[in-house]
Amino acid sequence: MREWLKNLRTEKGLTMKDMGQKLCISESYYCAIEKRERQKKMDIALASGISTIFGIPIAEVVALDEASDRWRSLRGEVEP
Repeated sequence: MREWLKNLRTEKGLTMKDMGQKLCISESYYCAIEKRERQKKMDIALASGISTIFGIPIAEVVALDEASDRWRSLRGEVEP
C-alpha cells in the first residue's frame, strides 16, 4: 500500500475516481497503483502526473515512493 499517496489524496479531498480522471486512467487502475498491485516501480509519466496534481516536485514523489519501498523492505513485506 502506498500510504503516502493515499494520505496526499485524502488530505486534498480527492477520491480514487478523481485521481483516475486526473491521471487519464481508470479508477480501478488507480486503486491498484495505490495498493501497489500495479506500477510497483512508478514510471516517470505517473510520477509526473502525481507531481502536477499535488503541486510537489517530481523528485519528492520519487523520494516518497522509494522511502515507502525501503520501509516495506525493513518490515519484511518485500524482498530488498
